[in-house]
Amino acid sequence: MRLAGGVNVGADLQGYKLLNTESLVTLKPDIILTMNQGGEDIRKALLSDPGFSLTPAGQKKAIVEMEGERLLGFGPRTPEAALDLARLMARAEHPA
Repeated sequence: MRLAGGVNVGADLQGYKLLNTESLVTLKPDIILTMNQGGEDIRKALLSDPGFSLTPAGQKKAIVEMEGERLLGFGPRTPEAALDLARLMARAEHPA
């Protein structure tokens, strides 16, 4: 995410955490990044969550999905994945 120019607003959280509505609103994400495996279900859940609509990401419906191996599989294709992620984030931040 950092290589793509993003900032992880949940970086201070340790391990995998389920975020309740209050936590999500407090973090104020501009974009939500998910893996595309199960991404449609995650998108539906977020868009139906009233707390999500209180965040900058929710107001813009800015949800970015990317294949998990590209997000987490660091290797020679990492720079290309970071560029693709940067493009996806820019598109989510400023939809056409």
